[in-house]
Amino acid sequence: MSAVRSLTLVLVLGACGAPPSAGTGAVATTAAPSAAPTTAAPTARPSPLTSAKGLITVSEPVSGQTIRGGVLVSGEASVFEANVRYRVVTAAGSVIAMGHTTASAAAPQRGAFRVEVKFDVPYSTGQGFVEVFETSAKDGTISDIVLVPVTIAGAY
Repeated sequence: MSAVRSLTLVLVLGACGAPPSAGTGAVATTAAPSAAPTTAAPTARPSPLTSAKGLITVSEPVSGQTIRGGVLVSGEASVFEANVRYRVVTAAGSVIAMGHTTASAAAPQRGAFRVEVKFDVPYSTGQGFVEVFETSAKDGTISDIVLVPVTIAGAY
């Protein structure tokens, strides 16, 4: 057997706990258990969601989050007069909260926004969305929007 194959076999067997063969020069050792505390890997957090035009980015809530009676809505926007609008909507289309907040800067700059949105807890749990959007100054239609899918926890 070649020297490289012999050394490879010794290393593999050594890793498996078998003693090294005679004459290889390898020393069998047992690793002592580590006394260092183990830390859990950080929990992955979904990426912020950005609108199709890239003008609005929502950091909170995150996609799939469960909300009950209120939700923190935050992110950045580059919108007309820094006016950021929001709604909490059930999957059936019922609006259970709506309003607006002001970003820290107006377009063309990006400004941060953060608002605590309160709403009455619905009777039962269901899917829904937190919508963050800009409306057109011209006709009031939605000109850019981010839909964050959430679970709306009900009272029962």
